[in-house]
Amino acid sequence: MAQVDISPDVLEWARERAGMPFDSLVQRFKKYPAWLKGKGGPTFKQLETLAATLHLPLGMFFLPAPPEEQLPLPDFRRMAGTAYGRPSTELIDTIHTCQRRQSWYRDHLAGSGAPLLKFVGSSTAGDPPAIVAGSIRTVLKLEVGSRSEAATWEEFLRLFIALAREAGILVMINGVVGNNTHRKLNPREFRGFAISDSFAPLVFVNGADTKAGQIFTLAHELAHIWIGKGGISNAAADDLPEDWNPDSAVERFCNAVAAEVLVPMAQLQNMELPGDIDLAKTTVARLFRVSTLVALRRLKDLGRLSYDAFQAAYDAELDFLKDKAKGSSGGDFYATMGARVDPHFASAVISTALEGRTQMGEAFDLLNLKNSKTFREEARRLGVTS
Repeated sequence: MAQVDISPDVLEWARERAGMPFDSLVQRFKKYPAWLKGKGGPTFKQLETLAATLHLPLGMFFLPAPPEEQLPLPDFRRMAGTAYGRPSTELIDTIHTCQRRQSWYRDHLAGSGAPLLKFVGSSTAGDPPAIVAGSIRTVLKLEVGSRSEAATWEEFLRLFIALAREAGILVMINGVVGNNTHRKLNPREFRGFAISDSFAPLVFVNGADTKAGQIFTLAHELAHIWIGKGGISNAAADDLPEDWNPDSAVERFCNAVAAEVLVPMAQLQNMELPGDIDLAKTTVARLFRVSTLVALRRLKDLGRLSYDAFQAAYDAELDFLKDKAKGSSGGDFYATMGARVDPHFASAVISTALEGRTQMGEAFDLLNLKNSKTFREEARRLGVTS
């Protein structure tokens, strides 16, 4: 059987890009060491299997040399406790999927005569965070009392997502790549990203994070939409140092807006909080359905903690939460396509496919569906068909 001539450098780049241990790949492809030495190559069928194993398009293996792969969005991340290295294939593939969906939906809305969303890019990173946060709450109709009415953090997160979607923002939340439970997303690598667009702004939140963490990330990414600057974030509630990187002003601003969206200072100032910081932290977290880390941030903003005291308390709380999370399965309440994919987007894709304006193959790809049965089930669930 004919062998395919592949550059050894490209082969090794593909393996390293996927984070696949050398020994693990050799177990599946016994001749891989020989291929790296230029002694023969895989058959086309083996190459197809290798491409699927390493999550790389088949055509990439025919490049003469490894490409300089860049993240497709501005990178505002800071790696939490890890070295800043090559982005994972999971992150890259998730961004590409969301870009395809956002592009399709944008063209669909523009072609349908949908109005521009005036809030996209309506603010700047130089505006007062409280003003921008107030605008976000107004557009989303996020009442301050609604969060305390939610029985759990999960219930408030669902409400927050629904309000953002109704405002015209595509919200995608997932803890894995597509439906592949073997390709989990790492919240230590990224917590979310935003794609700014006046027709179809998109926010992606890493569903592998805690529910309280997802709430903050959603608020943070909304701030990115409001200033019209998309990008990848590793949003956290602590203060960023002034000299962190050239983009730190944007992330500091979005963090400040997110904190104000979730815990309005005007309401916090009128509350009678316990004198004990730990009790005050718990009270704020429970009332506003935010993490204890966000609660500490707002207590600092309120003047209850000095900057140094806040940093010490924040670091201690972060260590406590990490220890608490060990061994916890967490679960994924975004286990169905209906939760992972924005229903407005899914309904539009299904409707146009049924009308013949979108090819079925493209619809399956956009919705990550494998067969007509699941397509029909989603159509019924979304009310597109009876």
